[in-house]
Amino acid sequence: MSSLLRPVGHLPASVYWVRRVLVLVVLAALIFILFRVFGGGGEEPANTAATGPDQSPAPGASSPSTSVTPSGTASTSISTASDPSRSPSPGQSEPAQDARCGGKDVRISVVPSSRTIASGGILNLTVRLSAVRGECTATIDPTRLTLTISSGKDHIWTTLHCQQPIPQATLILAEGKDSISTVPWDGHRSGPGCPPGQPAAKPGTYVVQAVYDWQASTPQAFRIT
Repeated sequence: MSSLLRPVGHLPASVYWVRRVLVLVVLAALIFILFRVFGGGGEEPANTAATGPDQSPAPGASSPSTSVTPSGTASTSISTASDPSRSPSPGQSEPAQDARCGGKDVRISVVPSSRTIASGGILNLTVRLSAVRGECTATIDPTRLTLTISSGKDHIWTTLHCQQPIPQATLILAEGKDSISTVPWDGHRSGPGCPPGQPAAKPGTYVVQAVYDWQASTPQAFRIT
């Protein structure tokens, strides 16, 4: 023990102490290296980029493809697959530009061409039709459009008796825009079956009303002198 603390030799004591320190450092380094090699320092973490979830593009997504042009430069283009959910199914069709007008879909009014006519004279009755909203197709014929002239409870003339004056047509009705159909009245009474030779309407005050598919206009008055 005394030889360890008090080195013996012909060299100075400091030289022996330096040698001993170097030996201890080398031994410590060897022990550390052996511990790292054989002591199970742990495996390196796995490469998450290599073992992560599948990175393949989802169906319908755009996938870049690279091609080499004759000049030697690479150009990248994007190819896009169509999305089946956005394509129309076989049972679907585009909506029609217009729909058939029902009575609730139209605004109707009738205006006599003159507020006063002579007995037996001809009076043109102007029917104005427009759509309540949007556009629709109105079929003008005696089954859908009727006009009636009356005096009090007395029905003087109606297209239910005489259908010939109703001009048959198809009108495209639009909101805020009037479409016109003109119906002439010969100034005479009518009867079932529209028999000829009916008497002329007498002087007095009369009203005319138009009905399209059960939608009635406001009655308009005129006079016969």
